[in-house]
Amino acid sequence: MQKRFLIILSILFIFQIGWAQNNSDPRYIIDPETGKLSMVIRVWGEVKNPGVTMVPSDADLISLLSYVGGPTDKAKLDNIRILRFNENEGESRIVFADVEAYLETGDSKYIPEIYPNDTIIVRGTIWKILSTATPYINLAVTLVNGYYLYSRAIN
Repeated sequence: MQKRFLIILSILFIFQIGWAQNNSDPRYIIDPETGKLSMVIRVWGEVKNPGVTMVPSDADLISLLSYVGGPTDKAKLDNIRILRFNENEGESRIVFADVEAYLETGDSKYIPEIYPNDTIIVRGTIWKILSTATPYINLAVTLVNGYYLYSRAIN
């Protein structure tokens, strides 16, 4: 009788754990390292350590950029895109931030709030695009030059 009772309690305990995990708010979690309420954010683009990171639940965009090592020297800070995973009523799914204007004026209207599961995209400047494309442009010019010299030698 005791054995059946223990088996039934064990089964109920397992179901209770599964039910509790399925009904908890997945947007906020307790950080196992700090024990503080945290949220998961994804950061892409021109930051020093892009990827998925866990930040305190009260983190703003400036502190979030600091958590990922800060922007690179080729980051375009006047047009940071924030994709909302859980958009709020009356708010667009894509929100823009102007960190450059915030740094110049100190006005927080340029920095929207960060919510759990947001994706922050920091794009590169035109110089980033040019520096990425330069090796390919160089290769193309070399090939054209080689073709020109080859065709000239034949004639």
